Amino acid sequence: MNKFLIVLLCMVVANVQARQVITGSLTDKETSKPVEGASVELLQLPDSSTVELAKSNSEGLFMFYKADTVKTYCLRVKHLVYKTTSLRVVPKRKSMINNLGGIALEPSTYSIKEVVVNGTKVKVTELGDRTIYGIPEGIKKTSTDGLDVLRKVPAVQVDYLNEDITVNGKSNIKIEVDGITRDKEYLKRLHPSQIDKMEVITSPSGKYDADVDAVINIVTNPAMRFGLKGMVNVFALPLSSDSYIGRLNGSLDYGEEKVSYYVAANGMLHNFDYMSDMTRIAGTDELQRTSKQAIKGNNQNVNLGLIYDPNELNNLNLNVSFNNNASRVNGDAWNYNSSNAILNSIFSTSTNSKSNNNGITSSLFYKHKFNKNTQHGYEVELNYFTSLNNTNVTDFRNINYSPIDTTVLLTNPWQNEKSKTKTQTFTGQSNYTLPFDSVYSFNAGVSGNYNRYIIDNTSSQVQNKNLDYTDLRLGGYAELSRNFKKGSVKIGSRFETSHVVINSQGNSNYFSPLPYANGFLKFNDANSIKLAYSRRVIRPTAGQLNPFVSVVDSQSTSRGNINLKPAYRDNFQLTYNVKLTLKNVTVNLAPQLFYEYKTGLIQTIISQVDHTNVFESKPDNVSNGYEAGGGLSVNSQIGKVMFNSNFRYSFNHIDRYLDQIIPTNQRSWNWNSFVMFPLPWDLKFISMFNINGPVLDGQTETKASPFYFVGLVKQFKNNSSLNIIAFNPFAAKFFDNTVTLRNNSVYQRTESYMGMTTAFVIMYSYNFKIGKSIEKQKHTVEQQVEESGFKLPF
Repeated sequence: MNKFLIVLLCMVVANVQARQVITGSLTDKETSKPVEGASVELLQLPDSSTVELAKSNSEGLFMFYKADTVKTYCLRVKHLVYKTTSLRVVPKRKSMINNLGGIALEPSTYSIKEVVVNGTKVKVTELGDRTIYGIPEGIKKTSTDGLDVLRKVPAVQVDYLNEDITVNGKSNIKIEVDGITRDKEYLKRLHPSQIDKMEVITSPSGKYDADVDAVINIVTNPAMRFGLKGMVNVFALPLSSDSYIGRLNGSLDYGEEKVSYYVAANGMLHNFDYMSDMTRIAGTDELQRTSKQAIKGNNQNVNLGLIYDPNELNNLNLNVSFNNNASRVNGDAWNYNSSNAILNSIFSTSTNSKSNNNGITSSLFYKHKFNKNTQHGYEVELNYFTSLNNTNVTDFRNINYSPIDTTVLLTNPWQNEKSKTKTQTFTGQSNYTLPFDSVYSFNAGVSGNYNRYIIDNTSSQVQNKNLDYTDLRLGGYAELSRNFKKGSVKIGSRFETSHVVINSQGNSNYFSPLPYANGFLKFNDANSIKLAYSRRVIRPTAGQLNPFVSVVDSQSTSRGNINLKPAYRDNFQLTYNVKLTLKNVTVNLAPQLFYEYKTGLIQTIISQVDHTNVFESKPDNVSNGYEAGGGLSVNSQIGKVMFNSNFRYSFNHIDRYLDQIIPTNQRSWNWNSFVMFPLPWDLKFISMFNINGPVLDGQTETKASPFYFVGLVKQFKNNSSLNIIAFNPFAAKFFDNTVTLRNNSVYQRTESYMGMTTAFVIMYSYNFKIGKSIEKQKHTVEQQVEESGFKLPF
């Protein structure tokens, strides 16, 4: 009996020892980036029977659990856009884990004249901290440049007037292209065909500065760098005979095997009127104001640089850009003061303002990989900005009239206010990535930021203080991530320490630990869930800190506050992702719940000056608050119709702040959608709709009118396209905005809008590509296996 038990125990031990886990990771041979969604088969030799099937996850990782140390195996890897790859599994008889390391997959043939994509269905990939949107051909062909492509991505909003970018209502957005810091002007040099996918990171890791709300990373197709290519885009928005908005954008790229060069330039001219009506009630006193501003402006940007890839392990990027923004605003405002419903004064204010802001930004990025088949490596990024001639000048004059017969009672002399700003910023960052054990990845980095703002304020009416602001900030982070067969977990923390000096008078030091974590679980190919937490910082801007007192409006003065402190927020996000497919219908749904707690909010407070009719606005660290709600993101292809949508509903609360803000609750919402479908004669119909609910900001509640457009896109055979779009065709007012303020001393309502009702936009885009098709030499499955000294039996 004892002998029987011993034999049985030996058999069990031998069987346990025979079990073996086979693992590895798949990467793109051209970019060394992980390949997700590849089908990996574990085949037993010599009969090629299937032992187990697996799919590579977002990190390119795959695992098999049914192998043993005795039998012989091979792998067969299939993917839609890669050549089928087969390779022998080198046996490890004495190990329970057989790590095959990185397996590089060769992409299919590229053509520089056109990148052919199989189908136009949308592809959405979810990771723990980001959502990745594959850009289908339909969007590329109806877009003029990279910024225009970004407009059509769910959760991202790009303002058509100022081109400001927001993500889920957050405005401090970091733009990257292939992981390198860029700006929105750089996106205009990207031809839509160069863009492969866009990553929207709503839970930034410690790699990014703590005041970054979200990150948008545009991933380009490296094969499109080869050859000579260029594009020209024209945007014309005629409002009337003397009102218009126009943009011109052009770029030229030339790429060889190891290096590519580019130069791009864009500019804008605008001339339009902006109207405003205000009502202010303070006790028995009332002020009625109507104003009109004639706004003329222009801006220019030039980008030039190079991308150098000497080999698969090194990458160097150099970019230099020049930005200039200039504007001239002539305004007239009429003010009617009354007390107890009796008109007692009338006065007008005339203003002539000029502003000019320009500067040069230079950046250098270097990345090195120790192994082309893994992510092991480091990167260094340096950025320097210096302003050149930043001035803001306002001349103004007040005239008093008789409330009885409107005759002139007093004409004040012209007054003057001027601010001259000098800005210098230098940032440096280094990041290190160490993958180990096939499933773990350790990331760490350090960063330094030096910011100097010098603002020279002068005024002919009041004595003003200047601003000399210096911020030296050091930061670092460390994080550890773990990949599983059906998910991943990441945990880390960033720390930042700041030394702030304002006007050489006082020093302030801040130390901020900023933890973050996220987890991702994939139930199957169609269902997944992720949970993310991060702590972020909201820093006061130079404009909020500037102690300059502006008295251009004699009834409403304004000043900055050098005593502002950073604010903080803790953000939680829970997102479920489901993919529905039925024949030619693909729908990606992402319902989300979120909660954000905010401390030391920076808000603008408007208060009465003593017992006069003058009110002053000043930013301050007010009380705490929170925002909670839910959202739904839709990315779909229904037959030939593409429909993207993002809806968010939130409940906002702000605590009491002195006698200026009462405890306030406010419900708000945002809906942004885009639809496109083909029509006969190579036409495409496109439409976008954006609606925002009331936004709570301290004392004020802001309501904006819906913005929408409908249009047609005509694609020509000479690589050009024509867009004709109608903006707000049925709106009574254009960009209508209403701000309401209520506190214990005043009620104020201000409505602002552009001086037009409807507008038609004409956009023309032309691009060319000169280059040969780049065909990489491919090996058949049999050739690849023969090179490894092994013959397949199938």
